[in-house]
Amino acid sequence: MQFVAAKDVREGMYVSADVRDDQGRTLIARGQRMGPHHIMRLRKFRIEAVFIDPNYGAQVERPQTTEIRERCVNLIVDSCKKLGEQFDAKRIQLDVAEIKAVAQKLMEALLSCRKGLVTLLDISAGGDHLFQHSTNTAVLAAALAIDLRVPDALTKDLITAMLFHDIGKLFMPDDLAQKQTLPTAQEVQALRKHPELSCEYLAKADAISPAAIEIILRHHEYMDGSGYPNALVGDRLSIAMRIASVAEMYDSLTSSMFGQAPALPDAALSYLISNAGKQYAPEVIATLARRIALYPEGCATLLNTGEVGVVAGTIPNAPMRPIVLVQYDRRGRKLSDPMIVDLTRDPGRSIVRSSRNIEELLASRASAVVAPPPRPVNAAMAMLG
Repeated sequence: MQFVAAKDVREGMYVSADVRDDQGRTLIARGQRMGPHHIMRLRKFRIEAVFIDPNYGAQVERPQTTEIRERCVNLIVDSCKKLGEQFDAKRIQLDVAEIKAVAQKLMEALLSCRKGLVTLLDISAGGDHLFQHSTNTAVLAAALAIDLRVPDALTKDLITAMLFHDIGKLFMPDDLAQKQTLPTAQEVQALRKHPELSCEYLAKADAISPAAIEIILRHHEYMDGSGYPNALVGDRLSIAMRIASVAEMYDSLTSSMFGQAPALPDAALSYLISNAGKQYAPEVIATLARRIALYPEGCATLLNTGEVGVVAGTIPNAPMRPIVLVQYDRRGRKLSDPMIVDLTRDPGRSIVRSSRNIEELLASRASAVVAPPPRPVNAAMAMLG
């Protein structure tokens, strides 16, 4: 079945799960073919989304919440394929016109679906971790800049900067840049040179603007002066630099680095929120919380009731309260008829833990506690990303 926004439901589609109102009354029964009166009922009771069987009836249009991902993936694959191959081969030939075109297209793609939620878990342009990280941070930084009304020219500089912010790592030994164990203190100092190496190369290439180069140099600077390379404090960091540091840290935390397991989106956001006003700009963190898909489709979730299920969809204006397909009851018994729970309409239920693995949640359902933020070592290592 497929989760479809009510506005996208068409006559002839078949409902694959009961549609209920706030009081639990069935408005449209499972298996019914949608007619005009059913669509009117959705509007009357302000139902925001339903589950549709894509194998029967009218063709199902993909929900709006995935549009932003599709547009960005298509852009990355089509426009950045050559660049990705160059990253892999460690031969970067910068084309000024091509770089400008990619930044423009990415900004236009995000502007066209401004209300979409961003999930980076399955944005992949191929290639190695470095290129995937670069494209992920470019997508996220662009979305944050648009929401914060950053001028177009500066947004394009920010996109360009994030596409090339870690290019300096290409000039480091492979055993250091691709290390799968925690680096030593000496290796940490070497890794911290990558912003300067990136800027040095890009300045010589003369392919991106001085403003973009400055953003690259500052993408590990933090509001409280704890960052590098120059330990600048908040009033010396532009809005683009503040966005860059948040996008960089978020994607680093949710990626596998130095052999450490990645954090899920909600845990990564928890870490960033705990440091808002310290290392990170509060307005950028608040924007991130509204824009990122904390619980992507397919993510396993443990509810405060002890029930376990998977996320089946997310309503754009309520990223913290998705639609959950509950598959196990509070005692860990598998339900013969999985139950659909819309957390936006069920204030008594909430997510207390998430995982990529539903078995892990089943084992831990007896201790329903809020998901912990990433361990300090993971956060510290992410500062090198």
